[in-house]
Amino acid sequence: MKYPNQSSKRRNSFGLLKLAVIVLISFLVLQYFFIARYALFNSTHLQGLPLYENEVKVMQPSSKKDVPKFLATDSSKHIPQVLETDRIYHPRNGPFVIEEYKLVFFTIPKVACSEWKRMFMRMNRHPKWCAKKLNAHIPSVNQLKYLSDYPTDIATAIMTSPAWTRAVFVREPKERVLSAFLDKAVKEEYFARKCCDKLPNEVEIKKCRRCLDGEENRRACDFPNQDFINFLHFVTKYPDECFDVHWEPMRPKIDSKWWPYINFVGRQSDLKTDAKSLLEKLHSSSDLVADRSAWERYGQSGWGNEPGCENRTSEFLQENTSTHNIGT
Repeated sequence: MKYPNQSSKRRNSFGLLKLAVIVLISFLVLQYFFIARYALFNSTHLQGLPLYENEVKVMQPSSKKDVPKFLATDSSKHIPQVLETDRIYHPRNGPFVIEEYKLVFFTIPKVACSEWKRMFMRMNRHPKWCAKKLNAHIPSVNQLKYLSDYPTDIATAIMTSPAWTRAVFVREPKERVLSAFLDKAVKEEYFARKCCDKLPNEVEIKKCRRCLDGEENRRACDFPNQDFINFLHFVTKYPDECFDVHWEPMRPKIDSKWWPYINFVGRQSDLKTDAKSLLEKLHSSSDLVADRSAWERYGQSGWGNEPGCENRTSEFLQENTSTHNIGT
């Protein structure tokens, strides 16, 4: 016995199958069309843009000196992005950017950062770069660009492209802390203001100041007549109240994900040699003298003896200023 709707069901099923086949073929045709258009667009419009996946693979330091072994990692598998929360994107703690020389420079206090800031002012042709008693640490004075002045996507490109040099100078940690103590606790009252006066109670404040001010009643200190040990005592016992960039550890100043992208690491122990090596690698596409390095243009001529400038004619970092000793 035939049911009257059986043939109509077959026709409906066949119609749905045919419709599905048509949709599938149309999808494949459209997919092929868009892939072809995308490939054509890439070949004609994206030439010259950095392919960071390939660039990162070849972004290896030119020598063992450039990147310490404990920081060397395989960065070709993942490309980090600059985030607004990154330490390097902080408007005051982040690195300087010298566009003309494709240089990103991370300054670390007590590692000749004052001299470097003045050098960068000179490279940017700041009219007062060599002025006497210049405070190059004030952004409104040095007028240097920070990485945070760029959108995060541009900052990411700067931090990952091998066309850029990303440099930092480091110092033996114990020597750097001692330098901070001599400069900020012995030479001036900076430590007393930044640490002692912020301690949680009057007893500790008086004890901290007494341990530093040279008074005879230092017997109240935890370590009588041992100024440096007292300094270490307070900065370690009260890490939050006594936090300061001058004795803060160096490694946290750069986010861990960005250390592998630092392709030049200089050292305070070889400051003059390493500074020359860095400046010799830098070249400007807009320099009227072809193939002249930043060292030849700025480093080897010193500060000069022009009116209003400190009289320093030796090479960069070959002598101390009247107000800043590069050896301390």
